[in-house]
Amino acid sequence: MSDRLEHTMDNLASSTSRHDGSLKLAALVLASLVGGCAAEAASPDDETEPAADVSPEDIGETEQALAESTCGHSICETGAAVPATCDSCVTSICDVDPFCCTNAWDSVCVNEVATVCGRGPQAVTSSTVVSSIKVRIRTGGDDLRGGSQAYGSFQLANGASLPQTSLNGGAGFPNNSVKVATMSFSPSRTLGSLAGFTLEWDGAPRNVFDSYDNWNADEVRFFIEPAGRCPTFLGAPFTPGRMTGARTIASTSVRFP
Repeated sequence: MSDRLEHTMDNLASSTSRHDGSLKLAALVLASLVGGCAAEAASPDDETEPAADVSPEDIGETEQALAESTCGHSICETGAAVPATCDSCVTSICDVDPFCCTNAWDSVCVNEVATVCGRGPQAVTSSTVVSSIKVRIRTGGDDLRGGSQAYGSFQLANGASLPQTSLNGGAGFPNNSVKVATMSFSPSRTLGSLAGFTLEWDGAPRNVFDSYDNWNADEVRFFIEPAGRCPTFLGAPFTPGRMTGARTIASTSVRFP
């Protein structure tokens, strides 16, 4: 029997049962849904105020940083049990589901970030307007050497291509690492206006001692991450594969969300 199930059975047998917690959880879910409807606003059109200039951003190995600094890991991803007082959302969750703060922060706890706290991924449609999209790049068994350049660009439904963004800023991506870059748009764009993505590779030698750099770009994911919420992943994963001097471009169509 799993720890999760044993803990649940123990709670059911106690005066502070998980069944009682379920009633509290249902009430919180209803309150979250009502509050979400009241707060919903209409999306702006494509003529919104221009965003900042295109700029790459490497923010390390995880993009799901909600409450990470206070709880030890992001509450948007599974991990060890977290202190009940590390975040107001965690306090609310552990009031109805103490397992999350005593045993493990499992997938149920992650889902409760949305159902209890209303801080889950943002619901989006093709009409949602964004000023930037984050790009998560997973490198496989052959690294991206420092000095080489990986560029990304989006193509619009009308056939135009947006300016390239350096996805690594000249920095190296180690073997089996995950890095994140931000691609900004000026003016802002609707998700439905984006129809394709191109990864362009420049691994040319930077000195006489280097050979052309090869890079295993195993996976690319796209997402948005509004402040105070978990990431919303967009579309299907893109698997560019091995980038070499003979294969410098990999493209895919995209359909967001």
